[in-house]
Amino acid sequence: MKNIYVSICALLVANVTFGQSRMVEMPREMVAKHVANEMLVTTPSMASSATAPFWSEDFANGIPSTWTNSTVPWVYRGTATTPNNTVGGQGAYSGINNSPATNNPIESETAANGFIIFDSDFYDNAGVVGDFGLGLHATPHDGILMTDMIDLSSYADVTLKLHSYFRTYAGQAFIDFYISGVFTERLQIHASLAVNASTSIDEIALARVPLSVVGNADVQMSVVFEGSTNLVNNFSGYYFWQIDDLELMETPVNQIEIEDVVTGGYWMDYANYTANGLNVLIGLDYTVTPSNQLANHPYVIEGVLRNSGATDQTSMLKYEVYGAGTYSGSSVLTPVAAYSATNTIDSVIVSTTPSLSPQVGLYGISIWGESDSAGIITAVSDTIYKGMEVSDYIYGKDLGDANPGSYILGGVEDQNHITTRYEMYADEQLTGLRAFISDRSHVGAEVKAIIYELDTTASDGVILLGESDNYILTSQDLGAWIDIPFDGGIDLFTGYAYEFGIVGFIHPTDSSYVGTAGTSLYNGEHSLFDELGLNTQSAGAATWYYITATPMVRMNFDPSLIAGVSNVEQTIFNTYPNPTNGVFIIELGVGATENNYDVTVNNVLGQTVLSTSTKGMTTIIDLSNFDKGVYTVELKDRNTTYTEKVIVE
Repeated sequence: MKNIYVSICALLVANVTFGQSRMVEMPREMVAKHVANEMLVTTPSMASSATAPFWSEDFANGIPSTWTNSTVPWVYRGTATTPNNTVGGQGAYSGINNSPATNNPIESETAANGFIIFDSDFYDNAGVVGDFGLGLHATPHDGILMTDMIDLSSYADVTLKLHSYFRTYAGQAFIDFYISGVFTERLQIHASLAVNASTSIDEIALARVPLSVVGNADVQMSVVFEGSTNLVNNFSGYYFWQIDDLELMETPVNQIEIEDVVTGGYWMDYANYTANGLNVLIGLDYTVTPSNQLANHPYVIEGVLRNSGATDQTSMLKYEVYGAGTYSGSSVLTPVAAYSATNTIDSVIVSTTPSLSPQVGLYGISIWGESDSAGIITAVSDTIYKGMEVSDYIYGKDLGDANPGSYILGGVEDQNHITTRYEMYADEQLTGLRAFISDRSHVGAEVKAIIYELDTTASDGVILLGESDNYILTSQDLGAWIDIPFDGGIDLFTGYAYEFGIVGFIHPTDSSYVGTAGTSLYNGEHSLFDELGLNTQSAGAATWYYITATPMVRMNFDPSLIAGVSNVEQTIFNTYPNPTNGVFIIELGVGATENNYDVTVNNVLGQTVLSTSTKGMTTIIDLSNFDKGVYTVELKDRNTTYTEKVIVE
């Protein structure tokens, strides 16, 4: 198992690490600047209980006057509050558009009569649109809201149910418990959320009240949004937490939850595959998969089943597949112990392989957990829904173009590689990149495809394999899929992992954006390479970061893509080494004549940094006194100009 699940109320998920020290989280200001309408996908996996509550609060009359609020307060949002006198309103409290997700109020059962929110962005931004906390985050904010006394003396096992809509940058969400005013124990809510990720807008969270707390008459609960001690890249907690419909109830005897469902083998099945070269295979999820990849790496459904009931259970994972084929099945029955004073592990990872043949077409899968006692089903979890496609030539990870976000590639201040990790289970020839170009892009902007081989044993483990010619965006490309060919194709091999994606270019007026749809399985799955070190955190050095949005970049293995560009004129020279420390060689190829060639080297701004001429088969060029980055090398004779790119590191 990749993770050990220690659970009281929330799953504690450890990130997978595999030599990704070259990557850090994209700085908060860059995320805010570049992520538009990011599709944050989480599944409301907390099953609601039929047990009647003995204590509840739906904030119909605002925050109770007997509760204690922090200096930086939680705020009630209801029908009589401003702005706009609507539930939620613009910014759901702040009236500004710094946190797009807070424009939507929580979708709880009683949202119409109001809910509460701690809008960290409002406080961190001091109400200034677009500031994103820059210069202000040195004073981070905590929101602490404590109930009055609650009598739990008659109860031995209690569950807290709450409607929760939470987005995190570095902040964390907790429920603290006090007995007679003395802090007793803390539970973390939404512990498994990645940085810059969100729950669903209609999430229901269940938390087992600690056994040290139940049975006491003078219990208080404190809802805590903590941003002051949880920092990422020196940024404190951001975004928000919305809460409604708190209920305390006796813990049901049988109750099962399902979480973290995957279809690529991430939790267990990855161990059945052997990597080649300097690689590891992680078992990632793909939404579009070629049939020859599936022949060697079938789908496997895995999920975490968590016992949130009061007694031990025997549980199974079940599924139904529909669409191009119809299948159903289940895992073996698996014991899941209840949480108790002597048992803190109440979760198991369960796996089953559907009998899904690699028939080309679209599929949907419903996945859920069932728990039984003495052979009688007594509890069913929420259902997780996933979609997938078996293809002839396309390999993809994004969720499609129904509601895409965007991430910047190139523009006035940017020259980024946006890539994602692909793993190969069958040999392929990569003929091109299929990418979704956001309609935020400008006609005339240039992009290109790029691929690296991954060396997961190294701290800077990427090896450039190839790149396409530049592709100039047209009006028909905006808000649409494009195919960019790799001239001649690139051979990919079984057991190897690759970093694959799209590149933009710095330009004074033209910007390019790639679509995004979905979120990462782990931090480091999707990457941003700040090629010229333009971000302030990069400080002028080319730097890799991880991002959480899934870029809409798909591998294309269609051989007709190469046939379609077979008439492209081939270059007559090579440059090596590439990348280089500044000194490299221009080598004329077989197709070169003995003419004199003018040699020009331009930087990314189109400025000429070196001019010379050559007639020999090899010419040494020295750019060691120039800045790191990508340079264009041009050889020109009387009739034709030939170009190549060289990377100076």
